[in-house]
Amino acid sequence: MRLLLLVVLFATTAQAEAGISYLGLCHPQFKCSGVLKSFEGKPIVTGWLENTFGESCACGEKLLKQKKRKVIRVHLSNSPCLRNRRCGKHEVFAGETVNSASRKIIRKDPKLIGKYVAVAQRFKARLEQSRGGLACYVSPCLECDLSNRARRVLFRITRDILPGCVLVDSVHKHTCLQGFTCEQHGDKPRFTNACIADLDGIDGKAVDLRDYRKRTISCDMRLYWEPWLNCIREGPFIEPTKRVCRYPLSHYKKIRRRLWSLSSTQS
Repeated sequence: MRLLLLVVLFATTAQAEAGISYLGLCHPQFKCSGVLKSFEGKPIVTGWLENTFGESCACGEKLLKQKKRKVIRVHLSNSPCLRNRRCGKHEVFAGETVNSASRKIIRKDPKLIGKYVAVAQRFKARLEQSRGGLACYVSPCLECDLSNRARRVLFRITRDILPGCVLVDSVHKHTCLQGFTCEQHGDKPRFTNACIADLDGIDGKAVDLRDYRKRTISCDMRLYWEPWLNCIREGPFIEPTKRVCRYPLSHYKKIRRRLWSLSSTQS
């Protein structure tokens, strides 16, 4: 009950928070001291992808235990790997296509739903260890390609497990479902209702951050992204758990400066 009250009360006040999209945060090589360094002097405003980079998420747990104010957005499953047919064996959508996953979710296939519930329950356990003020936003899947009907099924399941989190519809080509916070990626999102903006897919170093800030002024969160935040390097695709995610502290210091430039308090 304590967690539910913290999340709901704080979520009502979070507006236009500038943050960093640490999608690869759960990879065991991620330098958590650097992540914390990037939020010095500011609340922790971030988001990550559960399960894809590893089932454990030591850095996520460490962030949640910080006593400072926190706003987080977490994706529980990975849709880009689904549409590209390269989900890892440990992932919710391993071996599925967009159509097969949508059908199974609608039919409430025990195996697929069971994998999703296990990830949601793990995230719930992390949240229960959190300290300090927290606003929680949770998305059933990153850049979701699932049908509208399938997404609604996942939203109902997620609401039952994580009643204190705001539900987020992170879409790729679909229109966001009404009644949920809409998340879009890229530097030129278009929103009409409650929203979260994430540069994911567009290197923030090449983005006009002033324009991006203006476009996302009404959103609850606007998140900055660079490829290394997903542990992406030049070359062929590498499965996320096998990526090299060791980066020097200088990377985190540079991204901290970009976070300040994205803040709504800057001109």
